[in-house]
Amino acid sequence: MMDDTAPLPADTGAARPDICVLIPVFRDQQGLTETLRILEAETFPFDIVVVDDGSPEVITAPEQVGNHRLKLLRLDRNRGIEHALNAGIEAIFEAGYRYISRLDCGDIPLEGRFEKQLAFMEENPDVGILGTWARCVNDDGEYLFTLRFPTDFQAMKRRQRYVPAMLHPTIMIRSAALKDIGVYSDSFRTAEDYDLFVRMARKHRIANLPEVLTQYIVSETGTTAAKRKRNLVSRLGVQRAYFGWADPHAYLGVARTLAFMAIPFDWMTAVKKKVWK
Repeated sequence: MMDDTAPLPADTGAARPDICVLIPVFRDQQGLTETLRILEAETFPFDIVVVDDGSPEVITAPEQVGNHRLKLLRLDRNRGIEHALNAGIEAIFEAGYRYISRLDCGDIPLEGRFEKQLAFMEENPDVGILGTWARCVNDDGEYLFTLRFPTDFQAMKRRQRYVPAMLHPTIMIRSAALKDIGVYSDSFRTAEDYDLFVRMARKHRIANLPEVLTQYIVSETGTTAAKRKRNLVSRLGVQRAYFGWADPHAYLGVARTLAFMAIPFDWMTAVKKKVWK
């Protein structure tokens, strides 16, 4: 792994904010640039770690984005998002940040997201991961639907028998809780987030803020559609790994995943547009 930018605050003695935003990137300079442009305008204090997952072309990022310091890490080859995330987490742990906020390239934190998540986490020390609701758009930025997730812990655990109970690019993770349960697993590629949420909920509380605080791209023609079948296979793997034999929702969750494998991606997007408008 190569480090192309200045050290994080812990290495320099500079003041360290509570939050570090973690952004993995693979062959998406445009999306990264757009997300950094939005972060530049944020006045709330945080630093940024960008991890280039072995892109064949050079990914660039400035050492300073507005008031926020940025560290760019480069993996020597493409190994998958879970490895990129873990490389970034290792650097974040070493620097001593208390919270990790996730974003993907092209996704946008809406006004007040970091402040509101930090305030909630400070008031609820038993919460390990906190998500938000999300405004979903297509590749052209056109509104598709809003994802509204449950906020009650028991409802979230029940939902996770079927699907993830939060959206990965919306989350804030408590570093201490992540150290407790372990970082992302490479056993469930494309469902590494689902596995993390399930493991976290077994030892710590998870929660969602009932407010739209993230804009999320749902690609109708690109990566999201192409990865869907692999994602469902990995989702099934997570459900089997943590199967609750006495829980009827565990059986229903597996059945639902198997059924979804037969439904075309564009059909699912069309249904979401109508149901979650």
